[in-house]
Amino acid sequence: MKKERSVLMFFKRNAVYLVLALCILAVGLSITFMLINKEGNLSLSGKDNAVISPNPDQSTGSTEDDNSQVQAPIVFIMPIESSTSIKDYTETMVYNSTLNRYTAHLAMDFFAPEGTNVFAVFDGTVLSVEKTFLQGTTITIDHGDGLHSVYNSLLDGDSVSIGQTVKKGDVIGQVSSTNRQEYKDGAHLHFEVRENGQSVDPIKYLDTQEK
Repeated sequence: MKKERSVLMFFKRNAVYLVLALCILAVGLSITFMLINKEGNLSLSGKDNAVISPNPDQSTGSTEDDNSQVQAPIVFIMPIESSTSIKDYTETMVYNSTLNRYTAHLAMDFFAPEGTNVFAVFDGTVLSVEKTFLQGTTITIDHGDGLHSVYNSLLDGDSVSIGQTVKKGDVIGQVSSTNRQEYKDGAHLHFEVRENGQSVDPIKYLDTQEK
């Protein structure tokens, strides 16, 4: 009994300190739990936002592969090897001595002796071979994507046939003066280029530095 009383007396005398100690302990435990939870959340957040490196074995397409798919620009060779002179393409009205009137000249004329070989300026398929009284013999070659080259005032159209595949530099005909709308100009090749049915200046595609 004496021992129990001394214990009670101890608690009574030190009750304030014991309560204070319990409060400090409770605050310390609370802070400890808060820190543990915060570290756990940071760890989880770090996992969620982790950047996954691409698998080096997976093919994503190299720059070289992408560049290999870019289509090279189309460059025409000259349709004849040499000419005495050239009449340029123009959308303005110029005098046509054969018709005795002013008209646009939506082509390039290459003057050369009759019988001079005419070449396909680029790979393609013969789209048409036409013979008319006014324009003479005309061959049209389809180069794809709506691009056509047109060769007029040819001697004949017997060198190629519709649907035939031709390569750049293949002989497709010979120079003549069969185009009666320009016969006073003498033997020449009347050369046109069309994009989706619209005439454009052939100089856009021709390699004018070619010898």
